Amino acid sequence: MSFQECADSVKGRLRLGGINSKAMAGIAAVLLVAGAVVAFNVAGSGTSEPLTVQKADASETQAPDAAPVEPVRICVHVDGCVANPGIVYVEEGSRVADAVQAAGGMTEEASSAGMNLARVLQDGEQVVVPSAAQAAQAQAAEGASQAAGASAQAGAATSGKVNINTASAAELQTLSGIGPSKAQKIVDHRLSSGPFESVDGLTEVSGIGEKTLESIRDQVCV
Repeated sequence: MSFQECADSVKGRLRLGGINSKAMAGIAAVLLVAGAVVAFNVAGSGTSEPLTVQKADASETQAPDAAPVEPVRICVHVDGCVANPGIVYVEEGSRVADAVQAAGGMTEEASSAGMNLARVLQDGEQVVVPSAAQAAQAQAAEGASQAAGASAQAGAATSGKVNINTASAAELQTLSGIGPSKAQKIVDHRLSSGPFESVDGLTEVSGIGEKTLESIRDQVCV
């Protein structure tokens, strides 16, 4: 149908004979445009798809939890006046007090006098908790040894040797291969077992073997 025919049709249906042909043409044009718009929207609605955004699953992006790190444990022999003497296992970096506690704690007759409960433990060492009588005896022997060895200390100072029965932990650390831990063990051994009868007695101290003794034999005396 032509544009004019459409206009005439509308004119006839509405019986608007008094309306001029230009007005009718404008009405027809509006109707045609409206129809085209509706047809376009209907056609477009059948082909277009809504845009969707998919979120990433948090479980897929989150890093897996790290496996827990098991603490390193060391073996220590606790002997003397404790509830359960024997081998105990404590975490690396533990103190003497921790090993004593792991062995059931000190008994009533125990004495910590002369012990360094805050010392850091090493794997394979021995901790001896003396009784009050042993601690008193060791301290008395220590005092007697210091008094009796005053002259020997003077001679040792002249010779440059360290008296292992009277030297402090700090003085013992001046020896080759003797660090803070071994020096404290020497002092602890003196307190629990009495003074050394000879320099060979150093091998009774945990951590000091024949090789270490030979390296310091010329540097020590009793």
